Amino acid sequence: MARSLLSGYRVLDISSAKGAFCGKFLCDLGMEVIKVEPPGGDDLRREPPFAQGRSDGETSLSFAYLNAGKRGITLDLTCPAGRNLFLDLLQRVDVVLESSGPDYLEKLNLGYSVLTERQPKLILVSLSGFGQSGPYSHFKSPDIVTTAMSGLLYVSGDPELPPCMPPETQSYYYASLYAAYGVMLALWRREEQGKGVHIDTSIQASLAIHEHVAFTYSAEGKLVKRAGSQHQHVAPANLFRCQDGYIALFATHRHWPILLEIWEDHPPELDDPRWKTDTERRAHADWLNPLLESFTSRYKKEELAHLLQKRGVPGLPVNTPSDFQKDPHIQAREFFTSVTHPEIGEYQQPGVPFTVDGERPKPAAPAPTLGQHNEEVFGQELDLDQQALDHLASEGVI
Repeated sequence: MARSLLSGYRVLDISSAKGAFCGKFLCDLGMEVIKVEPPGGDDLRREPPFAQGRSDGETSLSFAYLNAGKRGITLDLTCPAGRNLFLDLLQRVDVVLESSGPDYLEKLNLGYSVLTERQPKLILVSLSGFGQSGPYSHFKSPDIVTTAMSGLLYVSGDPELPPCMPPETQSYYYASLYAAYGVMLALWRREEQGKGVHIDTSIQASLAIHEHVAFTYSAEGKLVKRAGSQHQHVAPANLFRCQDGYIALFATHRHWPILLEIWEDHPPELDDPRWKTDTERRAHADWLNPLLESFTSRYKKEELAHLLQKRGVPGLPVNTPSDFQKDPHIQAREFFTSVTHPEIGEYQQPGVPFTVDGERPKPAAPAPTLGQHNEEVFGQELDLDQQALDHLASEGVI
């Protein structure tokens, strides 16, 4: 099963929203991930959207998604007793995931050298806005800031309007995937050399590797302009209106003659051989696109998609979230599964976007409630009895 690909490895996840998807992805691959929160709870618990209109710390849908399948404990790392418990747990894990920025762990006397003294094979993953070094390393870095600083924001949006911020916190997801990739490489090297590493992941740099940001300008000094949904090099390659929404169409020189056959009453001038090249059509996309939309707007999006796909022309509907979840293809691949959370109730949870040997990983358990596994982790693994646990709780350590 895919969910057991990396079974046997353990992670202490002390990250914020920035690194939460990294922990989730490692969990989806089979690692045991222990989410460590301060006694008052992770800040993500207080971020909307909330289930059932409640905002009591247990119903944040963002927290529920990004922490599905993890075990959950509470621990105050700012006090000596909390740090000692953390160091005791350290000897039982392979990876620590953090996203607090440079020097934070050092100030807590939990820097990399201290951690590896306790656990020489430890892999420490630091995921931050600008990395652990450099003049910007201490800058505050919410999603919109790192997206802007990466150069990706500048090339996003309508050419006649200011840059358009992509939805969600995509920079956190991108960086989390690269951090997880680093973990897997580090584990592979550790098998050979017997020692861990410190992985320093920059959210800014993770976004900047996009072709138009990192390569086009660095190689040619050529500044790509915003083009909205229009492809930079091909036309028609855009979103086109239908009767009930939009369709995404991508027609290269191979598809162009087929598209004209489907579009039986197309303007005769489009039969001119000059339009056979992608370059020529792209140069006149502003003229071509409205003509094509006069054709696409006759159809419903599913109807037109079937017509195009039947002839091998890339064109499919722009799905709403509801369309996506109800899509028969998504249902056939069993991407969504039901999960029951003690506070949120039953809901549909997306799975990992791959199968292994044709098998879908078993669905992750729901996200932990605050401190749900304190007794299990501290009691069973560190041999703390109930009296000790009650004392730690009364002191605000857990």
